[in-house]
Amino acid sequence: MKKVLAPLALAALVFAGCNTQTTTSKGKDGKELTLNAPATVTVTQGDTADLKLSIDRKGFEDAVTLKFEKLPDGVTIEEEGKLDKGVKEKTFKVKAKDDAKVGKHTIKVTANHADMSPNKEVTIEVKEKKASTSGSSPLGKQAAEDLKRKRDELTATAQAKLRDIDKAMDELHAEAKSADAKAKVEINSRLSELEDQRKKLGTQVGEIQSTSADAWDAFSARLTNAADELHKGVTEAVKKFKKK
Repeated sequence: MKKVLAPLALAALVFAGCNTQTTTSKGKDGKELTLNAPATVTVTQGDTADLKLSIDRKGFEDAVTLKFEKLPDGVTIEEEGKLDKGVKEKTFKVKAKDDAKVGKHTIKVTANHADMSPNKEVTIEVKEKKASTSGSSPLGKQAAEDLKRKRDELTATAQAKLRDIDKAMDELHAEAKSADAKAKVEINSRLSELEDQRKKLGTQVGEIQSTSADAWDAFSARLTNAADELHKGVTEAVKKFKKK
């Protein structure tokens, strides 16, 4: 029995690792940054899937920025940002809209730190959403009206918050122009992070009117938290860098 189980266990390990691809970028002073990413992620229209990324550092422990490019229409990755010092892995959510194009799409994933930027192409396979056989009926008139009201209210609130955020970011840009060299670098670095968050938030706001009733509670909570977090971040940055 042991002779049979051993090969089976080995085969399971080989299968588990076959979807992982690795690339390494070498920097100065012997530093190395390795990115580990899956070759393929499968997601169904109207659903989400996990994209687990990990890194290995050699010769440094600083934070590493992760970037996603060439996302196909209808597919978003909800969280994008940094792996903080000491953090080696993170799972991101890949979301496909109901009308996301079915098929295989190639995106680019890049890990960035200093002069090191290892990247890999990851295939996002979008599968067609199967028609429901549960006999569920469309939203009733009152439920549809309630959803429309919620969408309109959240849209108005989010757009007002975006205006405040954009105004504060304009102040930061103005501070950067008149700052000395050292402060300018720090302000621009913070602005880059905030602008990435602003772009993602804008995408979420654009999804308000198409979000279904089933997904509404989770979506609205996520958007509200993202807006509050960005507003807090940009407000604190203005206070920190504004000349007295």
